[in-house]
Amino acid sequence: MSATIALVVAAGRGARFGGDLPKQYATLGGKAVLRWSLEAFAAHARVDAVRCVTHADDAQRYADAAAGLALGPPVSGGATRQESVRRGLEALAADAPARVLIHDGARPFVDAATIDAVLDALDAHPGAVPALALADTLKHSADG
Repeated sequence: MSATIALVVAAGRGARFGGDLPKQYATLGGKAVLRWSLEAFAAHARVDAVRCVTHADDAQRYADAAAGLALGPPVSGGATRQESVRRGLEALAADAPARVLIHDGARPFVDAATIDAVLDALDAHPGAVPALALADTLKHSADG
């Protein structure tokens, strides 16, 4: 089977999050938010390589978050998420992977079962997007 590469997109600035640094570098459970995703994909038996799309201003933050993980070199992101994803995909062109998993680096809770479900879906379909059932109660009121 040909290679599967995970492309973790983490070039955003996280302006809505607030604070002094982009949310993907905020600490969660003693690690950068981004590291949780990098570890999940790097440890997955069906993922052959992991690359990350980062912002040029975050070189040291990324190096700290990715320290000790066997990852490909980071790719410089663009002004928008769409441009960052495009740049990441272009960086993979020489590798010609059979499958590319694209994940938002500010979403730390991807697990092996979700990765497996997407990979299984890609065995039968040209594309797949994971969706999780809503567990919270949503309420709507007339006055907001």
